[in-house]
Amino acid sequence: MILKLAIVCALCILAVVILYFGGVLIYTSMVKINAQPLSDATAYQGGNNNIDPSGEFSIMTWNIGYGGLGKEMDHFYEGGSMTRPPEGLGKKYIGGIGDFIGQKDSVDFVLLQEVDFGSNRSFNRNQAEYLHNILEIYSGSIAINYKSGFVPFPLLEPMGKVSSGLVTFASFKALKASRVLSPATYSWPKRLFMMRRCILISHYPVGDSKELVIINIHNSAYDDADNMRAEELRLIRTIALDEFSKGNYVITGGDWNQNPPGLDLKGTIRYKTHPVRPLENDYFPSEWKYVFDPKLPTNRDVNEPFSETTTLTSSLDYFLVSPNIEAIECKTIDIGFEHSDHLPVIMKFRIKN
Repeated sequence: MILKLAIVCALCILAVVILYFGGVLIYTSMVKINAQPLSDATAYQGGNNNIDPSGEFSIMTWNIGYGGLGKEMDHFYEGGSMTRPPEGLGKKYIGGIGDFIGQKDSVDFVLLQEVDFGSNRSFNRNQAEYLHNILEIYSGSIAINYKSGFVPFPLLEPMGKVSSGLVTFASFKALKASRVLSPATYSWPKRLFMMRRCILISHYPVGDSKELVIINIHNSAYDDADNMRAEELRLIRTIALDEFSKGNYVITGGDWNQNPPGLDLKGTIRYKTHPVRPLENDYFPSEWKYVFDPKLPTNRDVNEPFSETTTLTSSLDYFLVSPNIEAIECKTIDIGFEHSDHLPVIMKFRIKN
């Protein structure tokens, strides 16, 4: 009788597990990301008219970590144990991000990554709308790169529903904005629960006939994604060189998840650094320039809550500019990883006549 009872209990548990994961697979297959290679990006209205090519401009990139990866947090994907912060801490993080962006309202272009539009991990808040309310006179574009009906991991505290992606704000009115899907993806069923990488391309008028093309990126992370990163870099290269061949001005910025060519980590200050998948220097012609701050890293590991003495850091966030753009300076803003596992980076630039 005891043996029969044990067998029945084991079968019941097995049935529950099969039903649970079967239901998750069916549901997440129904709630999937838009897989069109090219589509218009969702837009917020605002911004001024044409860019004066004689001016000086600024652009910021910041992976805000969905307002959930401030200094007290680790993350289960990278060796930690946490999925989301307590709600009060999450409000503190996104509030601090909003305050910082509001203080930088003189920046002309703001490129953000890992912005949530209604995810369980960020308490279902539309962070893009929250930030646009702060930059209310700016135009804005959104491209979703992570949409899952239910991420069942970790088992004891599942991440749940996720809707997240890239956002570009600008003090200028965009002519158009497009979401371009990367051809690279994980195999089924893993792809149901992971990001589907894309780039967000925004076009702004310069003078009478040219355009400033801003490409917002968040390339693949993790050491098992080398082939995907290569596909993403080829896509970026194709689009950037095509736009430049039309006479346009091109800036690519965001979270590359690789160190920029020429980075010397021995020159960084304050934090403990390590190399992360250094990017080869032959993807673009030599006239194209990678622009970064050599003095400070931009990202910290999230295998533990942040510690200035033990947490490893690296430089993953930077810009690539076409030959007809002059980068004047680039600075990483050291806010101590207070609100995100990344630091904001600001570049000043001119358009070459």
